[in-house]
Amino acid sequence: MRLGKLYNADEVRAQFKDGQTILLGGFGHFGAPERLIDLCLESGAKHLTTISLNSCIPGYGIAKLIHAGVVDKMITSHIGNNREAMELYESGKMEVEFCPMGTLAERLRAGGSGIAAFYVKTGYGTGVEKGKELHEFNGEMYMLETALTGDVSLVRCRAADPLGNLAYHGTNENSNPLIALNNTTTTIADPDMILEIDEIGPDRIVTPGVYVDMILE
Repeated sequence: MRLGKLYNADEVRAQFKDGQTILLGGFGHFGAPERLIDLCLESGAKHLTTISLNSCIPGYGIAKLIHAGVVDKMITSHIGNNREAMELYESGKMEVEFCPMGTLAERLRAGGSGIAAFYVKTGYGTGVEKGKELHEFNGEMYMLETALTGDVSLVRCRAADPLGNLAYHGTNENSNPLIALNNTTTTIADPDMILEIDEIGPDRIVTPGVYVDMILE
């Protein structure tokens, strides 16, 4: 009998398919859902699109997917600390869509809030505006940015209960809550610990269980 939303590694591994768009929490190598990324690698899924704020430190997180050659496209704010990613991008072997970090965070938030698009002026007058719809508000120019969502959200948290309620600690609470709330088909949590129902405490729950589909045991 299954207890709530707890799933074993085999069941989580089966969620990854070729061609998926995967959202990953974490910043640098802090708060990256490492166990879930390893399961994605083990699944053999390829031709992936990944979306993350800034998680390209060699040897950690999304960099492991890049090194394995399974990422066709990244949407991110920065890859300059990963020489391998830079070489793939410059050679045309991997597409990279760069987006200012605050705008990227807002695009992810919009994707979880039913907001199709919004106007922002960050990046106007730079290469970021290429191909974007422009509009003037109060004498200043803004660009139209679209919301981002995908197929699977991978989230790292400090604690989870069997109902999917999540609590965070320290640098785990960077982009993980934002990724967890996105409107992907499946949200999977990688907790440091699993607590009993009501043990987290309602004042410590950041991500309500209604947003979470699976918890890795």
